[in-house]
Amino acid sequence: MKRIVWMIAFMASVLGAQAQREVGSWTLTPKELIYENFDSQAQMNAKYKFGLTAGAEAEYQAWQQVAVSAGVFYSGEGYTYGKVKDADKLSQTLHFVSVPILLNFYIEPNLLPGLALKAGVQLGYLLSAKQHIGNVTNTVTGNYKRVNVSIPAGISYTYKAFTADFRYNIGVANLCNVDVIDRSWRTGSFWLTLGYQFVL
Repeated sequence: MKRIVWMIAFMASVLGAQAQREVGSWTLTPKELIYENFDSQAQMNAKYKFGLTAGAEAEYQAWQQVAVSAGVFYSGEGYTYGKVKDADKLSQTLHFVSVPILLNFYIEPNLLPGLALKAGVQLGYLLSAKQHIGNVTNTVTGNYKRVNVSIPAGISYTYKAFTADFRYNIGVANLCNVDVIDRSWRTGSFWLTLGYQFVL
């Protein structure tokens, strides 16, 4: 994780500036990259699990320093326990389609063009959930509620048409759909994506 943060900081420091987009302009940015995520529902020292996210976002430059964006993404989120003593490795993967709606604040268009802080709300729909025990895979979609709600917050940097985006999605909806001792299952995920902007 430290290497990812340092990579973003390095990119922001060495890359040149881009021209600030005009108020009223639109851009479309397809994004894809492997990211690091975890599901905070896990109880027995769950570990980080890597997955894949891919999608696209459209952004409208409402004011000089503020833009509004909306997107559609697929993400494979989950957790892993690793191997506990002689037991088989246990992990779960939740497949979501998510729609993030964000406000993007460009910190200083003249001095730091392309650098933006962002926050908003994200709605997700659970397509399926798989549990992996050793080499056996079971469908456990019924253990989870279908609708997920999270609060994304992060930072992005755009150089010319290339965009690096790092955000953390804080799960606020309880996804537990079974009668268990701990009924508080909320997701949390780090997304690191790279994209290319098309001016519409």
